[in-house]
Amino acid sequence: MRTSHFTTHFFALVFCFCGLFASSCQQKVVEPVVPVAQGKAIITRDIAADPMSAGRFTYFNLKDSTIVTGADTATAKWDIAFRGTTIWINGGTGRFGQAQAQVLTAQDYDALVLAPETGWRVDSSATALAIPTGSGRGWYNYSSATNIISPIPGVVIALRSADGKYAKLQIQSYYRGAPAMPDMNSASRYYTFRYFYQADGSRNLK
Repeated sequence: MRTSHFTTHFFALVFCFCGLFASSCQQKVVEPVVPVAQGKAIITRDIAADPMSAGRFTYFNLKDSTIVTGADTATAKWDIAFRGTTIWINGGTGRFGQAQAQVLTAQDYDALVLAPETGWRVDSSATALAIPTGSGRGWYNYSSATNIISPIPGVVIALRSADGKYAKLQIQSYYRGAPAMPDMNSASRYYTFRYFYQADGSRNLK
């Protein structure tokens, strides 16, 4: 009888242990988490903007931080393009995407945490650009005394990409290596800029 009583308790304990083990295993099953697209902050250095004055634009994709070349320049695969001090966006007359832009002045880059609702522009002609060219009209000032191009303090470019995503961009230098004090010997037509790209389609820029 003792042996039978012991055996009964033993199997009861084993059964309980197995039950707890199975329950524990079930609790450890984790459902896969679907990643949520988020924004990314990027600094891009020395993007060549026709340094040899050959009349060519450099086409840039904000999402991937890549330069678009060849036949892809005639598609919606690029968002913004640079040639000298002229900046195109991929939206408007003769463009392939839905990009828009606006130049914000007296704007702190870090304080711009929400893209504007209104005020967006497209490139409607070769001279009517969303990001105006010319000293004091868009993103830069030109000094005839020093022959230097300087980004205007407080200018932030708000952007919508060719596929409708929001971004902000601030040009930091027009010279290779982004020297603090560029001079006549500094190689020009090389953009350094920082930008924030929001991949989830919202106007959130932080």
